[in-house]
Amino acid sequence: MLNRLSTHVYWLPPDSTTDRPVLGVVSGANASLLVDAGNSPAHANLLLGEIARLRLAAPAYLALTHWHWDHVFGTGTLNLPTIASLETRRIVSRMAQLDWSNEALDRRVADGSEIDFCRTMMKAELPDRSRLMIKPPEIGYDGQIELDLGGVTCRIVHVGGDHSSDSSVVYVEEDRVMFLGDCLGQDLYSGPRSYTPQKFLPLIERLLSFDAAYYLEGHAPEPQSHLALADDLAIYQTIGREVERCGPDHPGLLSALQSRLGRPPDADELSIVESYLAGLAKLTGQASVK
Repeated sequence: MLNRLSTHVYWLPPDSTTDRPVLGVVSGANASLLVDAGNSPAHANLLLGEIARLRLAAPAYLALTHWHWDHVFGTGTLNLPTIASLETRRIVSRMAQLDWSNEALDRRVADGSEIDFCRTMMKAELPDRSRLMIKPPEIGYDGQIELDLGGVTCRIVHVGGDHSSDSSVVYVEEDRVMFLGDCLGQDLYSGPRSYTPQKFLPLIERLLSFDAAYYLEGHAPEPQSHLALADDLAIYQTIGREVERCGPDHPGLLSALQSRLGRPPDADELSIVESYLAGLAKLTGQASVK
């Protein structure tokens, strides 16, 4: 069911069963902007059905937050003028030419250009992909682009990050709501899941600099307030800064963290440490310290 968050903003909750992400609708007096296309024609059609049920303004544009399959497999079904960063447009245009059969997916997993988790979720969500059509974005932007939907303004801003370098966010000015896509996620496509302080720390600061009251993450079950998101990310900032300062000196890092926290890091915090160390290892070509 499409939920209303604010005057103009609606969101379709995610479903981890087949890795369906949050889909968004920003409904103005003249038109609606859709945020991400979903992971299948069925997912896209669910969104369209909800828009019709609530009698929202007709969709006029689609914005893609990044290129990952679960955000773009519904593009052909929605068939709307699509807005994306130049990098997203380039990658999705290439995806539209790929073979998405089981055999082709298996080959790409074997050669490392696809990951097993995504293959499993694709097969669960869309067992038959023989008629899948991915529609490349027509409208590309460098930096950001702004849309007036009639009484509400949306800024689509490229922010990058570890999860995907093409990641963008959609900020709804009047409602103070931001769709984050998956920009706060880890890097999934190059070895162990990881963050790098050099990318993640500036990203956090940039996102929190917006005058947003609420944030919608791509796979989070509920919107988060500005304060709640800042609280959640504070430990990532603390650990990231110490990792950046200490480098891969693991014993020294743990000692510095204990001093900063006033106690030994807990299991969740140690997991964040390892994620940052894995990111540093990718940058330097070294193995992550265990």
